[in-house]
Amino acid sequence: MIKKVIIIDDSSTALNLLKATFENSLWEVYVTKSAPEAYDLIFKVAPDLIVTDAIMPVMGGFQLVKAIRKNEKISKIPVIVYSVLSENNAKYYMKEDLIEYFLTKDNNYDDLIKLADEITKKYPLDDVYKEEILKEKAEVKENLDKIVQESVEIEEPQVEVEPEIDFELLENEIKENCDYSSEDKKIFSDLFKVLYPLLSYDLMVVFPHCNEENKKIVYFDIKDILLSRLFQSFLLNKLKADDFVLFKKYAPSLKTIAKEDEFASKVEFNFEYKSTKTAFVAFYSQKENKWQNESNLESIKRVLEKLFKNRYIEKFLKHSKKDGISSRYYSNKLDLDIYNKFENEEKNSFVGILDITNFSDLKANLSVEELDIVNSKISQKIINYIDKDEFVFKNDEDEYIIIIYAKNENRAAYKFNCIVRLLDEILYNTYRIESVVGASCCIIDKVFNINEAKKTARVALEFTNAIDRVVVQ
Repeated sequence: MIKKVIIIDDSSTALNLLKATFENSLWEVYVTKSAPEAYDLIFKVAPDLIVTDAIMPVMGGFQLVKAIRKNEKISKIPVIVYSVLSENNAKYYMKEDLIEYFLTKDNNYDDLIKLADEITKKYPLDDVYKEEILKEKAEVKENLDKIVQESVEIEEPQVEVEPEIDFELLENEIKENCDYSSEDKKIFSDLFKVLYPLLSYDLMVVFPHCNEENKKIVYFDIKDILLSRLFQSFLLNKLKADDFVLFKKYAPSLKTIAKEDEFASKVEFNFEYKSTKTAFVAFYSQKENKWQNESNLESIKRVLEKLFKNRYIEKFLKHSKKDGISSRYYSNKLDLDIYNKFENEEKNSFVGILDITNFSDLKANLSVEELDIVNSKISQKIINYIDKDEFVFKNDEDEYIIIIYAKNENRAAYKFNCIVRLLDEILYNTYRIESVVGASCCIIDKVFNINEAKKTARVALEFTNAIDRVVVQ
């Protein structure tokens, strides 16, 4: 018996090609450009299968599937959603498990016919079921009007709109796929794998400001284009980068993009964390109004902002700098060699006096051995954070003297604040380490006077409260 199929697609070209493909495979084919008309047609034809596009005017393919599944009299008819969207896109449209079969138009028609044959063989509709469908014509008009009224209208059907992104799902996927401690190439490769199915951009550019070994590398992710050397050079110059890494395979027969204005639309983001630039990201598309879905952009921005913040913290704040640790120990006095080193130092040198504000409580409630463990944890936290040519010492008053370098007072305050936050994370049983830093910069004719710096840092500490945390004088 010849099987019947209803095909819905608002593109005449796609509709004609699909019609010819199924007819060549000996199917009886019914076509329409409208999902509401297709719903009406079901009760006139009683098809063995429905093949529908996803994005269409008045009523989309996903809404059609939902309507079919809600009607018990036709709910058994199998449906294939055949669209330019990816499988990941589909899950953002559908909040319920209503679609069993989804195929992207990247697949050839042979795959579609093969899937159609497999489905109808596995779930055949008997003649009695089809006859019951054909009897329902009287109710169709009323049901159809209700379905269309509930459907989501698309004002500009010529433009494929982005599906709405589930922010929590996207955040979880980024978290699961992107290991912030791995090398940048791996981080951004994984990022592209997650984002590409969601945004379907033609070009994504990532320029991380904080790279290992000071390498300034731009990361490109492309699909349906070729980037000319001219365009690549333009981006490298624009971002003041040294090199680039290109992801995604592409066909050499596709269009070459030579200039930025050959893209119809673009959107750019600059990300910062605590006044420090972490990354520049740009999306380019050959389609007009590609980024009209503002909620999607906001979701992407929020997730990327978190990703680059975590990457920055992982690589530059919490990463253990083990080289040179032996020369940066805690002591009750300053070694003469180290003192001489600072006397002749030409960098901007800053001294911080770190005070454990709840030390008396800790001393009253912990044993001597437990206090030693607390001090060891504090030591390791600070040593792991500061650079290899920076130092920290502990004096008899249980104060920690931290010597760091920074370009200016704001940067120094930021570094001291980071140390305070790291120590605030320490818990010993039920006791949290609470700390505050008084900081000072003493540079006299390019000679760093550590004794004077300690004095002014201690004065600054006296005027430092829990809100200010750090004072740089």
